[in-house]
Amino acid sequence: MAVDNLIAILGLQNLMALSAVVIIGLPHGAFDGAIASHLGFMKRPYFLTRFLFLYVLIAVSVVVLWLAFPVESLILFLLISVLHFGFGDARAICGWFRWVQVVAHGAVVVVGISQFHKLEVDKIFNYLTGQESTVVWIAIDVASMVFVPVFMIYAWQAFLDQRWRPAFIELNLLLLVFVFFQPLVGFALYFCCIHSMRHFLVLWRSLQTALRRNDFYFQAIAFTFASWILGGVAYWWCIDQMSGETALLRVIFIGLAALTVPHMILVDGFFRRRLEGV
Repeated sequence: MAVDNLIAILGLQNLMALSAVVIIGLPHGAFDGAIASHLGFMKRPYFLTRFLFLYVLIAVSVVVLWLAFPVESLILFLLISVLHFGFGDARAICGWFRWVQVVAHGAVVVVGISQFHKLEVDKIFNYLTGQESTVVWIAIDVASMVFVPVFMIYAWQAFLDQRWRPAFIELNLLLLVFVFFQPLVGFALYFCCIHSMRHFLVLWRSLQTALRRNDFYFQAIAFTFASWILGGVAYWWCIDQMSGETALLRVIFIGLAALTVPHMILVDGFFRRRLEGV
C-alpha cells in the first residue's frame, strides 16, 4: 500500500527515477576507497582509520546542518553540485575557459531543471526543507543570470574552435532533456548516464592497477549496501514523522548531499588535481 501511495503521489516515472539514482548513481562514489588508496591515504591502519573517520564525520555533519538549517543547506548543496558536476564535465585542462566550462556544465543541471519546471521543482524544494523556498529561488535566479552570458561565451568559443564543439553539443542536448523530461527524470538521466558513467571511466583509466584488486570491489559493494541500509533505516525512522513522499525525497537527497561533500573534497580537491598535475 505504501508503494501504491508513493506511485499515486509522485508518479511511476519519478519513482523509477529516484530508484535509478539510488541503485545506479549512488554507487559511483563507492570507489572512493580506491581513490584514497591511490592518493596514499590508506597506507597504514592509522591513515585508513583517519580517512574513514573524517569521511563519516563530514557526512554526518552535513546531515546535522541540513536538519538545523534546511534552506541554507539546500542552497549550499546546489552550489557544490554545480561545481562538482562542472569539474566532472569540463574538458579544458586549465585557463579561463576551463572555468567557463565548469560553470556552464555544472549550472545547466541546476538552472535548467529548475527554470524549466518551476512548479514541480518548488514542490521538491518544499519537501526537502519543509519551509518556504523564496530564498532558494533567488539563488537560482542569480545562478541563471550568470549562466546565460557564460553560455554565450561558450557558444562563441565552440564556433571558433572545433575542440569545444562536442562538449557544447552535449550541453545543448542536456538542455533539451531538461525541457522535455520531468525534473526527477531529467536529473536521473544526467546523474546516472553522464555523471556517474564519466566518473567510472575516469577511474578505470586512472586506477586500472588498483581496480584489478578484488578488495576494492568488495569495499565498493560493502559501502553501497551500507548506504542503502542506512537509507532504509532513515526512511523507516522518518515515515512516522512525515508523509512517505517527503521521507523518501529527504532521505535520498539529504543522503546524496551527505555523501557528495566528502566525495567532492576527495575527488575534486585531491584526485582531479593529481590527474591534472595541479
